[in-house]
Amino acid sequence: MGKNIKKKILISGLGGSLFPFLHNILKIKYDLFYVDNDTFLKDLYKNLNLYISPLASSKDYIKFIKKIILKHKIDFFIPLIDEEIISVKSEIEGYNELKIISPDLDFCFLALNKYSLMKTLEKEKISIIKSFKANNFKWQITPPIFVKPIIGRGSRGVKKLKNNESLNAYINLNFLDPKEILIQEYLSGIEYTIGVTVNNLNHILSISIKRIIRKKGITIIAVTEKNQEISDLVKKVVQKLAPKGPINIQLFRTKNNEFKIFEINPRFSTTTIMSYACGIDEISLYIDFFDKKFQGEPIQPKEGKILHRRWENIFYEK
Repeated sequence: MGKNIKKKILISGLGGSLFPFLHNILKIKYDLFYVDNDTFLKDLYKNLNLYISPLASSKDYIKFIKKIILKHKIDFFIPLIDEEIISVKSEIEGYNELKIISPDLDFCFLALNKYSLMKTLEKEKISIIKSFKANNFKWQITPPIFVKPIIGRGSRGVKKLKNNESLNAYINLNFLDPKEILIQEYLSGIEYTIGVTVNNLNHILSISIKRIIRKKGITIIAVTEKNQEISDLVKKVVQKLAPKGPINIQLFRTKNNEFKIFEINPRFSTTTIMSYACGIDEISLYIDFFDKKFQGEPIQPKEGKILHRRWENIFYEK
């Protein structure tokens, strides 16, 4: 009997908080290759197949990725950097039979434009958050307000502002056109981040609900939970918006028990490792059910698994 050949996976963003935890799990089943722009990672991960890449926004990035795909006969590429997702999906998928583990291109365009996403969620009666572009904002919302770039990664540039003076300062200091700024009603309550593994046929494979306990840019402390209302909302998002790939939904449960979706990331999130800690291999789920029907209820992690991130000090010599 011939030896099983491991599938080859290329992953971007090795410097993120998913690693090395995720690598140590996936390396048993797959041959792994990485790209990242951070040159210091070569010293931190000396034994990994790491390529130091141009910036994802660079015109040379796609050409660089294609060379790696061709050289190593990569089967799947998992883009974890927002700035690369659209170009990778549109220019690399299918190259040398490569499959991209990310949502449909139309969904990626929608999710990465926060204003368009808010208006679509409202139109589809999924979630309503009062949202305006800064150029059309006349304080239709009682302050404080949330302000953030319409195109931008995660929580970067997010500010809570109370008056017109601080809003003008935000616009000027960030060198943004008012048309590029999203203004929303201030949200408070219990925050959740939900990883949803959806295959290319738009079948939901897993739903991983995590309640945020502490957050600073990325999630620091969170706990897995089961919540039927959130699961039903997730199913509605997938049915109406058809991502056809892995997504991460971020929402607040307000004091009025309303669910307000404020962001959907068209990729795996930094809390994906919580599913792995519960024995759910989301990447293998996608690969195993690529182009296949999935029957039954989505898999969910057990409740009560806590993630607590901390600093680790690593020393090495050049």
